[in-house]
Amino acid sequence: MSIKQARLAVGPLSVLLFVQTAFWLVYDIADRGLPLMWTAWTNGPVPGLSATTALDLGLAALQLGAVCGLLLRVRGAGGLLVTACVTTVAFRAPVVWYMLLDSESDPWFGGLEGPSLTAVGFSCVLAILVAVALGGLLYRVRGLEREAAAEEESRSGGIRPVKITASASCTLLAVLNVFYICRNVLTAVQVGPKTLADLLVGKGIGRAVLGVSSPWQWACLTVLCGVGMVLAAKRRPSATGFSVGLALFMMPIAFTKLWGLTGTADLLGSPLNTVQSFLELAGSAAVVALIVADVRRDRPAPQAVLELTPPPAVDEPEAQRADAATSDA
Repeated sequence: MSIKQARLAVGPLSVLLFVQTAFWLVYDIADRGLPLMWTAWTNGPVPGLSATTALDLGLAALQLGAVCGLLLRVRGAGGLLVTACVTTVAFRAPVVWYMLLDSESDPWFGGLEGPSLTAVGFSCVLAILVAVALGGLLYRVRGLEREAAAEEESRSGGIRPVKITASASCTLLAVLNVFYICRNVLTAVQVGPKTLADLLVGKGIGRAVLGVSSPWQWACLTVLCGVGMVLAAKRRPSATGFSVGLALFMMPIAFTKLWGLTGTADLLGSPLNTVQSFLELAGSAAVVALIVADVRRDRPAPQAVLELTPPPAVDEPEAQRADAATSDA
């Protein structure tokens, strides 16, 4: 497979990832209405069972950002796509075992009525397969680009992040990692290891088919932020896209959580949740702003601008001889 063929295949697969998430978001809005779903996404009490949670808003933002980065061929598009693939697998895999462990005698979501677990589960299986195939293609493209290192795109894709941006991203991810690890440790202390294990596999979450428990989310983000932290610390070229991807994923989730906390007394009553969400939202926005500024600064000058610069004047031979004669005189 040539590098051009591989890149052509990456586009449709990345769009498919976004379509799977967007479909269930639109399904919920059409089925239950936007006001009710906004209440559900902001952790408000709603009846019945929905398909999506606020996490799907973040996943959709990440997947859409990866598609846009690919289409616009921005720096860090590869890292964005890798983040989208890994995050999709991490947060769609639980739904597959929800489907496999569901039975008529012991329904996974109890008596709650909502979208078909089988339909949602099979769409998640498809999303996981697409993400794995996309990851394989990205690995192949990376190998081909190394072989064709003389190409301009490969040279531009190897630009390292600016030191201050890499340091800011590394610091933010390190702090968030501490939060996620501590949250799971505190949960284990409060509810016990057995209950924590049940929460990790999603037992009893019962609000959305695509929902995952907070401990599972924290565990996955611990790994993702750890990888992003290492990439940023080493200033690897993929760190730019990886950091933007994590930011796009976390910001919608943090925003909806803060929105929900603002409408209740939990904003100040739960300082750990508030501080974590604020760091995810404000810190991610700051990192994205730094990266965008770096990309704009490193953008090469347009060819048209270069062509407008007049070449240095060269005296004609006749003029040179005339000048020489004048000076001799």
